[in-house]
Amino acid sequence: MTPPGWGPAAYAVGPLLMSKEKFMRNLIAIALLVSTCPTLIAKSKKDIPPAPLPAIVANARKAFLTNGGGSDLAYDAFYAKMKEWGKYQIVGSPEEADLIIELAYRVEHDGTRVWSSTNTYNGTTQVHSAQIVDPQLLLTIYDAKSKNSLWSTIDHRRLARREKNREKEIINSAERLVEELRERSDVTR
Repeated sequence: MTPPGWGPAAYAVGPLLMSKEKFMRNLIAIALLVSTCPTLIAKSKKDIPPAPLPAIVANARKAFLTNGGGSDLAYDAFYAKMKEWGKYQIVGSPEEADLIIELAYRVEHDGTRVWSSTNTYNGTTQVHSAQIVDPQLLLTIYDAKSKNSLWSTIDHRRLARREKNREKEIINSAERLVEELRERSDVTR
């Protein structure tokens, strides 16, 4: 004799038998538990406060900006944004400066990705390839007296196909670096 509610809608879970309603409640509870656990454990970039800059960088008054090569446009955009910010007096030589701030544009080439696709209708196969590139702006701050590196960061420029869009992304990348420097300089120890 089967208990009420245990007919063909009963589920066998291991050696246990349970009703459809109880099985669904347990399934929903497990799904909720699994879906909320990663949010309790995972941290996002926004949850981690930025570390302060070294005291030498935070307290400096004069800076010499230098182009580490790769893109005059990136350096021009960076220079203009640094002047607009106004935290540092931009000087003409490293001897006059407290800091030397170098901006360099690099493109990392990581080879070529090759893949194929097959048209099942007519049986043809096409081979495709794409270069793997990572354009990046590297900002490095040096102590003008000792020439030691004090802080550096990289901004990965977004990829763009058209030249005018690449130029926009270079400018945006340089401006993001100044913004990051500004945000970190506002952090107190």
